[in-house]
Amino acid sequence: MSRGAAITIRSDLRPGDLGRIIALHGTAYEAERGHFGLPFEAHVARTVAEFVLDNGARGRVFLVERGTDLVGCAAIVERRGPAGVSGQLRWVLADPSVRGRGLGKKLVSMAIDHARAAGWREVFLETTDGLDASMSIYKALEFEIAAETTESLWRGDMTVIRMRLALG
Repeated sequence: MSRGAAITIRSDLRPGDLGRIIALHGTAYEAERGHFGLPFEAHVARTVAEFVLDNGARGRVFLVERGTDLVGCAAIVERRGPAGVSGQLRWVLADPSVRGRGLGKKLVSMAIDHARAAGWREVFLETTDGLDASMSIYKALEFEIAAETTESLWRGDMTVIRMRLALG
């Protein structure tokens, strides 16, 4: 890893970026949480593929790089429904080596700014319990919990937290 290199954020997707997002999720969560495993990485791969194949890549992906290494990411994905267009916040992650610098909050703020500029009515997200740093970012940016359910996910039954932020 190029630890001494400057940290930059870009939002233009290039060949290989989708695989890098998937790999970052697989390695960062396994190193930190130790129990998400390959089923979680496969779940991320499916959602990343759906972003391009089913959604036409409508939205914006933010990539945090240190030199040539991907060390963080987030995305805002366009979702159309009967009530209008919303944005779904996805793949928010900062590698443990760059945490504590405000990158997570900056990425989420950039995603919200994109949704506002696009005229979307709200931003929503799904997360799981136990991700306290992420929850503190969402709460600081005034997301509200809309629902909590127990669902069978990549490591068995987990609490899924749905949050929303009205933009308008």
